[in-house]
Amino acid sequence: MWSNIVGQERVKEILKNVFQSGKIPHALIFYGTEGIGKDAAAVEFAKLLNCDDPLNGNEACDKCKNCIEINSFKSSLVKFIIALPTGKNESDEDKSPLEKLDKDDFPIYLEEMEAKINDKYHKISIPKANDIRISSIRQIKREIYMTGRTGKKKVFIISNCDMMNPQSANSLLKILEEPPKDSILILTTSKINSLLPTIIGRCQKIKFNNLSRQQILDYIKSNYENVKDSEAGFFAELSDGSITKCSDIMGKNFLELREKVLELLSSVLTNQYLKLGSGIDFITGKKDKERVKQFLILLSVWFRDILSKTYGNDEMIINKDKADRISKFVSNFESENYKIINLIEEAIRDIDSNVFLDLMLYNLMYKIKSNIRRKIG
Repeated sequence: MWSNIVGQERVKEILKNVFQSGKIPHALIFYGTEGIGKDAAAVEFAKLLNCDDPLNGNEACDKCKNCIEINSFKSSLVKFIIALPTGKNESDEDKSPLEKLDKDDFPIYLEEMEAKINDKYHKISIPKANDIRISSIRQIKREIYMTGRTGKKKVFIISNCDMMNPQSANSLLKILEEPPKDSILILTTSKINSLLPTIIGRCQKIKFNNLSRQQILDYIKSNYENVKDSEAGFFAELSDGSITKCSDIMGKNFLELREKVLELLSSVLTNQYLKLGSGIDFITGKKDKERVKQFLILLSVWFRDILSKTYGNDEMIINKDKADRISKFVSNFESENYKIINLIEEAIRDIDSNVFLDLMLYNLMYKIKSNIRRKIG
């Protein structure tokens, strides 16, 4: 049902109209920021195309056998294609892409697909799954030209299609040049400019927009009952209109990490070096680069809020529940906010260069301190 998709009312109307017109394109590209419902809409449209009893003439019922099977990726009518790691049997053309997976990768694949079944906004993450393999496109080729069920559409959803390698992309292009009438390809991507222009030119494009702050807030309130309103606002701001990003943030202790941002800033500004050291140890203790990146992102957001407050743009502040502390900082200190933000962004880029995390954070905090001066009088 269309209610399974958060927002995207314009997209829903487009897809309803396409369905009711009976003129179904042979290929669609759903594009826009990651985590805003492209895969969810692709599954929903696949259900509608094959639903035995559509509601209002343009909405999947979610109750018939086809809807239930498609929703759980168990239907012969719908194939969901993703990037997979290279298997030992990759050169064996008689095997399917899943049969080529190594025994250690297959359970991870099943686990990720189960998460996707339960949450169509889930971002599938399989180690070393760097591209959509040629074997996956060859499988589409074998199946797309087979005679399907009368009155039904075979749907092939290629998720994050920008991950196709050159071989895969060229193989897909051949399918797009001679598409069968009873099948439809739906490509989803957050990087449409990474696709071959010839692929884009053979597909009908539908753009998905970032969700509004209110839509993200409603999602948080519906799915995370114990979150306070002030905290929900903070999470919604950080989510940048993406359900996937929101879920990722909600699954991690961002509030605790934000407190460490304020604690470390206070420590370095008041010369409490032992406290600064223990705070840095807390952040880098597990040598988790993603955790350090999250800390730096929150640090950057804090100085962007300082910048917004300095220029009177209070509506732009993300840490709205910390408005008093932001005001106090601006009243007591002068800071070179643009320089500080650039320093933080450089540090984020350096993380992937195998820097010593503790030393990098120490150096960064001292550089930040050198760009902050206490106001006199």
